[in-house]
Amino acid sequence: MAFSRLVWIAGLVLGACWPLAFAPFDQSYLAIILLAGLFAIADRASPRLAAWTGFTFGLAAFAAGVYWLAIPLHNFAHMSWALSGAAVLLLAFYCALYPALALWVVRKFWPRKSLLVLPFVWVFSEWLRAHLFTGFPWLATGYSQTWTILGGWAPLLGQYGVGLAAACVASLILLLYRHRSELHMVMSTVAAIMLLYAGAAVSAEINWTQPIRHLLSVRLIQGDIPVTEKWNTHQLDSVLNRYVKLILATPKGTMLDVLPETAFPVFQTQIPELLQGLRVWSAHHHTQIILGIVQYAHQHYYNAALDIDGTSPRQWYRKQHLVPFGEYIPFPHLLGPLVHHFLPGLGSFTPGDGSSTLQVDGLRDGMTICYEESFSRDVRKGVVEGATFLTNISDYSWFGHSTALPQSLQMAAMQAREEEKPDIRATNTGVTAIISPNGRVQAKLPEFVSGALNGKINPRKGKTPFGMLGDLPFLIICLFALIIQAFRPIQRTGVENDVQ
Repeated sequence: MAFSRLVWIAGLVLGACWPLAFAPFDQSYLAIILLAGLFAIADRASPRLAAWTGFTFGLAAFAAGVYWLAIPLHNFAHMSWALSGAAVLLLAFYCALYPALALWVVRKFWPRKSLLVLPFVWVFSEWLRAHLFTGFPWLATGYSQTWTILGGWAPLLGQYGVGLAAACVASLILLLYRHRSELHMVMSTVAAIMLLYAGAAVSAEINWTQPIRHLLSVRLIQGDIPVTEKWNTHQLDSVLNRYVKLILATPKGTMLDVLPETAFPVFQTQIPELLQGLRVWSAHHHTQIILGIVQYAHQHYYNAALDIDGTSPRQWYRKQHLVPFGEYIPFPHLLGPLVHHFLPGLGSFTPGDGSSTLQVDGLRDGMTICYEESFSRDVRKGVVEGATFLTNISDYSWFGHSTALPQSLQMAAMQAREEEKPDIRATNTGVTAIISPNGRVQAKLPEFVSGALNGKINPRKGKTPFGMLGDLPFLIICLFALIIQAFRPIQRTGVENDVQ
């Protein structure tokens, strides 16, 4: 029993350190070290103890990694810090079920081959977490490797393939240590690790997509408007005027202005004269404008992006993947009264349909709004439709000066690397940035300042293997690996002698 407690504590400590592998700390090597530690514990534990270790790891990792969800609950829903923290712990409890299940499954069905199977089941559990119940992909292993050599697997296998490579390295390091006296095993294990890194490096050097002939000059506008001011009807004129002034200051020759999510915090039907004025300005300056605005159409409300082109009809992109309990309410008849008690008026958006791209200067622009950029499958929708560059508009001002902002930038960089397309981000408070097709941040604005980022991007045609196939290759690899292990004879392991 005392040893079990030590194992649970070890799971808590490893989990609490997990967010350090991600932005803004960027200690990517820690992901491999922490996984190696977790796998080492699980490999010596019974299924029950392994599950508890995975649970404590997940609980600590998500409580520490997404603590910032408590900020809007306290500041804007007027919950106490205790109640806000409890809500975060509830989410962490749910997310912790996935690593718990992964470790239990491996120890239950592959007790003699845990280190060979753990990487595949571990990352597959992350894939499930990003898909079930609308999904929650934060702190997935692959995102920790966005700017590392292993990130080179992204165009081939996506971020889950990157995470699988990192988890395999963790397991191989353990195998190397345990068989350090066996020359053949040492050589094989070292060769496997080198192959994972070499393959990623080679993949990163391949030009999966090709640049289009001309550059696109863009201006990304960051309003830095506090939430309390933005949604205050008495401050509406001030908010609109700030953005209009930033638009009017656009340098000559700029082809695209991008404003943040709900930069205009009104319905399009409330400001027809302003929108018409922007259309005239767009025609005169030959500059398209993409702005976040709430759309009312057909008795539905949409979190939307409006494209204003002075020479063409309006285009709309309506956010398709909504935030649960923020933009819509699951089980509204059951949970609606409770949610509206704390956040009146929220949960009333309708998921968008239609195209995931907008036409910009004769090119297709793959659009996402805020939360969607965290999901590879949402970003990929625009690429499947022929997007040559990616655009995201967001408002992370709800989360204050927290790690939510750099975490979102890291995930955006991974999406750019997966699709090998430039990515431009316009946010209210940060991080407004231009991301190159290899995932590097080309330029960015300081956080919590009002201004604009001017730059140029080179749109790219074609698709990466991930852009064409999505997660299918990753899933096939996991299935193939598990089938191989399943059909091998399973020997008794003396689990009854393991620590219970």
